[in-house]
Amino acid sequence: MSQQLISHVNPEEYLRLERQAEYKSEYLNGEIFAMSGASREHNLIAGNIVAELNQQLRAKPCEVYPSDMRLKVTATGLYTYPDVMVVCGEPKFEDKYVDTLLNPTLIVEVLSQSTERYDRIAKTSYYRTLDSLD
Repeated sequence: MSQQLISHVNPEEYLRLERQAEYKSEYLNGEIFAMSGASREHNLIAGNIVAELNQQLRAKPCEVYPSDMRLKVTATGLYTYPDVMVVCGEPKFEDKYVDTLLNPTLIVEVLSQSTERYDRIAKTSYYRTLDSLD
């Protein structure tokens, strides 16, 4: 996670603020954290993964989402933006806004030096609580 912006808000308030924001933020345990921008290399890797997955899954009932699709990890309350997500079958969303996915089949995080430890340890443990990843 990056710099903490606001603490002690509920998920509904986070979503209200996030849907109006000019930048992306993560949410966990009542705290909102600003996400830093990605490097050129990070964007190239994520873009290539999205392109390849789209090619590989073209004939399957799957959708590939880049990093602008928010994920909610229900068991932990984490809201985040993985670099790439895939959902095969019927996607499930949190609400009528259809901007928060609940059931990814695959999550890809492109590691960077600044977030590697958090992504490998904390986020991975949060993601492992998703039944859709089994």
